Amino acid sequence: MDDIRFTMGVLNVSDAARYLGTPRSTLKNWVGGGDGEPGLVHALPPEPSRLTATMPFIALAEVHVLRALRRAGVRPRRIRPALERLRQEFGEYALVARELATDGVDVLWDFSRTSQGEGIIEGVTGQHVMREIIQDYLRYVVWEDDEYPERLRLMVSEPHAVVIDPHRFFGQPFFADSGVRVADVAGMLRADESPEVVADEFGITVDSVRTAARLALGQAA
Repeated sequence: MDDIRFTMGVLNVSDAARYLGTPRSTLKNWVGGGDGEPGLVHALPPEPSRLTATMPFIALAEVHVLRALRRAGVRPRRIRPALERLRQEFGEYALVARELATDGVDVLWDFSRTSQGEGIIEGVTGQHVMREIIQDYLRYVVWEDDEYPERLRLMVSEPHAVVIDPHRFFGQPFFADSGVRVADVAGMLRADESPEVVADEFGITVDSVRTAARLALGQAA
């Protein structure tokens, strides 16, 4: 489809892993599929350079929800059959379906009681707990009228609201309250400016500067 949420690369895999709080090796598996399997998320075709932004906005939202499924008790090795079942019910972009936390949990729960779905959910996980966890993750997603996500707030940035919106800053993460790009803050830190100077330059708090360093650079400021 001709929609930048699906077609415009926003982040490379390494940066996406950091911003979404996902191990890089895990994200690579979700993107590449492995063993000839298609990826679990809708990334763009791989490029020779590791720095190429192959993660469009929709793939970032899908990774966010995959994290929710894992935390909600779907076993890592059974993510694929669980996702295949969800796609049968909700379509190709089932991971970002609004009803995932309600009807989607029911679908997964019923599937786990069949021979094909046996073992997809950890034994200590209950249906109510799954629903609560997925609902919590979906609070960070904002949907457009066409039922696809249009904005994602990053969980790992809390208590600061850092947002990815493909229609602003070409999808680069920014602070929702100030509109300052995380990458711009990180750029000044790379130039060895102090957190206090950077905070004064952008009119943000020193704590926001430290959040940017953690997200963009993977280190404390």
